[in-house]
Amino acid sequence: MRVLISPLDWGLGHATRCIPIIKHLRAKGIEVVVASDGAQLKLLQEQFPGIEHVLLKGYNVKYSWFLPASLKVVLQIPKLMSAIKRENKELQKIIKEKRIEAVISDNRYGLYTDIVPCVLITHQLNIQASAGSRRFSDKVMEFVKKFNTCWIPDNSGEDNLSGNLSHPLPEGINASYIGPLSRFSAATGNKDMKYDLLVLLSGPEPQRKILEKKVINQLAALPYIKALIVQGLPGNTAVSSPHTNVDVVPHLNEISLMEKIQCSKAIVSRPGYSTIMDLAAIGGKRALFIPTPGQTEQEYLAMRFEALEIAVWVQQKHFVLKDSLTKVFSSKGFNNNLYPKVFETTVDEWLSGIRTPKPSMPIEMEEAPEK
Repeated sequence: MRVLISPLDWGLGHATRCIPIIKHLRAKGIEVVVASDGAQLKLLQEQFPGIEHVLLKGYNVKYSWFLPASLKVVLQIPKLMSAIKRENKELQKIIKEKRIEAVISDNRYGLYTDIVPCVLITHQLNIQASAGSRRFSDKVMEFVKKFNTCWIPDNSGEDNLSGNLSHPLPEGINASYIGPLSRFSAATGNKDMKYDLLVLLSGPEPQRKILEKKVINQLAALPYIKALIVQGLPGNTAVSSPHTNVDVVPHLNEISLMEKIQCSKAIVSRPGYSTIMDLAAIGGKRALFIPTPGQTEQEYLAMRFEALEIAVWVQQKHFVLKDSLTKVFSSKGFNNNLYPKVFETTVDEWLSGIRTPKPSMPIEMEEAPEK
């Protein structure tokens, strides 16, 4: 069987959470074809050298230097709708040329068709927006219903990660909770702490760069803090460290990043949902979340986990690292025992349904063979 899998190009998280699914499919003997471009494609090619791929242009969402992210996204809605329409048209061609028998789309709403079974992976069913959230959620539901099924990467019960984003389950859709998706497993053994802080940068420009500069400038005034900054720029060349107490790398592969997380006392990052799933899978790490300005989903998740005393958060414009350190280390961190990996069962059942042969014509209805 040949399965197309395509992550959204809105940060690296949609690509990283496809990694465990790709691994599982390949372990089952499935031929996986990746449809992507840019940093997301580079990341998956690094993770799976030689993986078959096809270039599929992303949505190319841009943030602003000064406008809130939510407003900037609203202004780009015509472009987004055009991109969804374009990718739907291109999907028909890809299916034919690459002999695709099923499609898994991570938040790409145009990758549906009646030709083959199509799955949408998303946790964004109830949009948390300051205005127009009901209208946005209704529009999302229109797209979700075009897919054969929807996989929600979260638990169904109280111990869930996405909160109101995907709970309760909206009516009228064929959806199921498949458990969190992460490329990481629970941390094992005691590691010597090499870094006080591991700073994980991600997301569209220019806000990624703005936060990077802010963190570097503040670390310069804290020479006793040893930090590693991962820029979230796969494919880029290494850069020199700006200060003696700061190491900077463009990107780390799965093994190296897991190692650095384990030997860091605390994490500083955007509260993107994929990052949250990764931290929940590893367990135990304290986190300081800095939402992208005006990104209402990240703000909601950051406030939720601070209310649960799991992590702390601060607005980017009010971010003062020195003031945040004490609060970070007083938080509980994630308990990985609450978020087991169970997605394999759902994937296996889906594959079984696709592979089940269509019932043949009853014997009495078959034509007798010619003599």
